[in-house]
Amino acid sequence: MPLPGRLKLNVDGAFKITSGEAGGGGILRDHEGNMCWAFTRKYYGLNSSLAAEALALRDGLSICCSKGVTEVLVETDSLNLLQIVTKQISCPWDFACIMQHIAAKTQLLEAEITHTPREANRVADCPANSAASCPHFLIWDCWADLPTIVKEPYKFDKVGYPSIRP
Repeated sequence: MPLPGRLKLNVDGAFKITSGEAGGGGILRDHEGNMCWAFTRKYYGLNSSLAAEALALRDGLSICCSKGVTEVLVETDSLNLLQIVTKQISCPWDFACIMQHIAAKTQLLEAEITHTPREANRVADCPANSAASCPHFLIWDCWADLPTIVKEPYKFDKVGYPSIRP
């Protein structure tokens, strides 16, 4: 969890190569693990999981901006995305526009983007994977409104219970 007074945003993208379905999701929590909001969004026309990861990061940061968040710790399980965002590796040409949005939001929010293992990011993986069944962009502002598939990993993560992703 982040330091007291700080917020943490976990984001994740999902891409199924067999069907071409893609989506992203994320959750913003306070230093005690309490949910501030969560989101899921279906993406169209993507050809990689990295593209879904990047769009989920962009969407999570955009929601933070629209809700007045000024400082946030961001966790992604995509090491490639983190390396692109931090300019450790070059940005693919077809991501340039998305990366410009991410860079602008990162500066505006004083966002620190870090890598977390896949197993520690299940709380964002579930909304990302459920995006394929959501016809539009969904933002949940209340824990009670979360789908059951998202509630369980959230509860486990909040109490520090380890998660094993399939």
